[in-house]
Amino acid sequence: MSGKIKEKEINKLETKDLSIYELIKNSIQANSELPENFILPPKDPNGIPWADGAMDGVYIYHTVGNEEDIEALKNIVFQISERKFEEAQTNLDKLDFSMVSRTNSLLSWIIQEQKQINLNNLYEFASSELVTTKNIEVIKFCLSVLAIMNVETDEETIEKVKILALSDEFTLYCLNIFVKLENSNDEIFKIAKKVKGWGRVHSIGYLEATNDEIKEWILEEGCHNYVLPAYTAYTCAKKINLIEILNQDKISSKKFNDISYLMNALLDETAITGMSALENRELLIEKYLEKAKTLSSTEENYEVVRLIKEYVEDNKEIDKKFIKICDEILNSNKK
Repeated sequence: MSGKIKEKEINKLETKDLSIYELIKNSIQANSELPENFILPPKDPNGIPWADGAMDGVYIYHTVGNEEDIEALKNIVFQISERKFEEAQTNLDKLDFSMVSRTNSLLSWIIQEQKQINLNNLYEFASSELVTTKNIEVIKFCLSVLAIMNVETDEETIEKVKILALSDEFTLYCLNIFVKLENSNDEIFKIAKKVKGWGRVHSIGYLEATNDEIKEWILEEGCHNYVLPAYTAYTCAKKINLIEILNQDKISSKKFNDISYLMNALLDETAITGMSALENRELLIEKYLEKAKTLSSTEENYEVVRLIKEYVEDNKEIDKKFIKICDEILNSNKK
């Protein structure tokens, strides 16, 4: 027993000495993903534990998104510009800040003031600090800065960004760099498949359904994340044109189950609007129920029909004829 505890303590000490980049890189498994239970060291060990990426995700999806004061960051950018790297690094580490609520303001200011800023120094600092810092927000600062510079031509830095993107905490910031690459959608697709939490939620928004492989993957996996399927349901339905898929003559039971999973996520509007945001929701309900008459075979399928009935009952503007169709399908599910 003591041997195990000792081993755990040694691992903790080893982790303590690693930069965040090294910690992520050393944790990558044979399948090029991070372990399911991988988490970054908490920003505040005594605070409420958040899943990686959750604090930024909640800010993006559940707040008005007011930008916060960037004066301290402006001063640090000027220090970097003057090549006072150590001073800037110390001040960034001391600064208690959240990058998600400052990114837009800071980047707009840098672009506006670029003639007064030594951009080469800023680039050098950001690409170096990216792999040496132990501070989560400093990595986001560096990624945000690199996203407005010509990072796409710097293969070495891009490889580092790909490694950081594997952590749900940083995926969003890395996506803003991937969009600048020549093969941007391929890179976004690669990372979308490798991340399972908030990283996947953000990736779905950036991913374009440019071919059948991506379309099929979005249908099968786009709503599967560790956060809540509803967060990506609307985006998935739009990107793959769900009605078009339901118009197909032959749909396998596997595909119908995937459609049902997506429908279930669309109908879950506890955290975010899904079905109600679709302009052709009535047509979607009609097409799904048409298929459900013959293809419903699992409890999950029938649960979606039950949820549709509930949804139609709660929405005055939707034709009530669907309630009867739902009842017929549900009654056919003989126990």
